[in-house]
Parts: sequence; structure tokens; C-alpha cells
Amino acid sequence: MSKPQAQLQCTGSRRSLSGKLAVVDRSIGELKSDPANPRLHSKKQIRQIANSIETFGFNVPVLVDAELKVIAGHGRLLACRELGWTEVPTLCLDHLTPAQARAFTIADNRLTEIATWDDRLLAQQLKELSLLGLDFSLEITGFEMGEIDLRIASLRGHARSG
Repeated sequence: MSKPQAQLQCTGSRRSLSGKLAVVDRSIGELKSDPANPRLHSKKQIRQIANSIETFGFNVPVLVDAELKVIAGHGRLLACRELGWTEVPTLCLDHLTPAQARAFTIADNRLTEIATWDDRLLAQQLKELSLLGLDFSLEITGFEMGEIDLRIASLRGHARSG
């Protein structure tokens, strides 16, 4: 597909009638992974993402530029390929310049890394979830059971000292 066709395809379908950004299902074959993406995804992490998508659905679209190159969502795209999906929801960010898109790729990953957890609230939420009789494993959260158990156990220490 030539560049003008890709732009037309992306621009023409990214806005709804109200002018707001719109999520568009696209064939995985249309999307181009960015070879300059500095974020690496291990096989274990891709499997975790795939498990999350199977459990919760595909809730965060793959972000693409006007040429359908992935800006953010490389891991989700790899997970969907592993799951055998042929289409994924996308959101076209053709308002970004190439430099902005490149910087956003980095920011999207880095800004989540530098957040911290409120350990007490996280432990409380994990405890509450563990008591609900879920039809999925709490490990779907990305925490392993040993860590979940330790976090929940830490609540007993907070209760005594609080």
C-alpha cells in the first residue's frame, strides 16, 4: 500500500461522525511493528499479556500512525499473534509528527515504569479479590502467587501496628 493510501485509510477511519477518535478493528497483517521500538518483550511476558487478553478482553487498542506502524502496543500485538487472532482494535494517532510518535513510544513505556504501588492498598485489593471465588487466577495481575501471599500477609502487620 502506498503512503497516501495508508494515510487515507487511517485518517478516513480514525474519526467518528462526532469528530472524536474512534477505535477501528484492523487485520494484524496490515500493521507494521516498529523495528526501532526499544522495548523488549520476553516470551513469558507475551504469554502473560495473552492470558490477560483471554481473561479480560482486548481493552487497550494498539496505537498506530498514519502508515499503520505501531506506536504503542507491540506486546499486545505479539500476544494476539500468539493467540491466533487475525484482527485487533487500533487507534490511529495521525496527529503526531514522526518525532512525537517516537517520543510517545518511549514515554508510554517509561512513564508506567516509574510509578510506584501503595503497598497497603494493593495488598488490600489482592486480598479482597482472593476472597471472591474468581473464575481466574490472581496471577493474571502479573504478580506471582508467592508475592501475592506475602503482600496479603503484610496486612496483618499493618493491622497490629495501625
